[in-house]
Amino acid sequence: MSTAPHGPERSEGGRSGSEDLSGRTVVDRGGSRIGTLEQVYLAPDSGSPTWGVVRAGRNKQRFVPLHDANPGENAVRVSASKRQVRSSPTASTEPELRPEFEGRLTEHYSGAPNTARGSIAAVPRTRGAVSGSLLVLLGVWTALVPFVGPYFGYGFGSGQPWVFTADRLWLCVLPGVAILLGGFVMGPTGNRFLAAMGGSLALLGGAWLLVGPSLSRLWGTEGVATAIGSPLGSPSMWVWAQLGFFFAVGALVTALSSFALGRLSVRSVRD
Repeated sequence: MSTAPHGPERSEGGRSGSEDLSGRTVVDRGGSRIGTLEQVYLAPDSGSPTWGVVRAGRNKQRFVPLHDANPGENAVRVSASKRQVRSSPTASTEPELRPEFEGRLTEHYSGAPNTARGSIAAVPRTRGAVSGSLLVLLGVWTALVPFVGPYFGYGFGSGQPWVFTADRLWLCVLPGVAILLGGFVMGPTGNRFLAAMGGSLALLGGAWLLVGPSLSRLWGTEGVATAIGSPLGSPSMWVWAQLGFFFAVGALVTALSSFALGRLSVRSVRD
């Protein structure tokens, strides 16, 4: 940067070209209007503009970089984006910028690949699309398998399909709905925090599939000894039923939602 370490000085009179910039409209690098340039800071050694103060809506003053600004006929175009300017550090205008504040400004605008990415809440819609879609399918499977599994001799308790019990509600339907809703929320959203809520909801549903069958044996209703009912079919089907109803699905849901939450917690360069 050409700015002196002790900070640039405010322009006075006609000693520099700052008069040509003050009062002019400032636009970002894409041509979007930012505001009106009210004050210009100069480098004390060269007298060239370094920073400017722009009033941008609701009387908010923001600092913009003028090191490589392009003073066109209609407006002054700066190299920063409008979002960068809106998120820039703020301070009261003074005759000289404090070195520590100027350092913050330099750090903010020199990190253009990062600070121009927009709000921290923004996330590409593709970030959770695959995980969300898989969670939706797993949620549908979890909620429906106790009702359609008996058609194929696959399940627990009653061998008749579409028999509703409290055990199936608590152990299959409710966690399935939680996983389904979590996948629906996480898949298409462009909001990081909303997607994280969906992933957390699916994670809870998956965790319940892992511990619910064991905890169900403590329930005092609908069969204390076998809360989920006896497995249907042969002993080999018993194993597949436990995996397909609860443990394998729960582990897969937990892994997918945890992976998605991990990706959502990190801002990549493309964000």
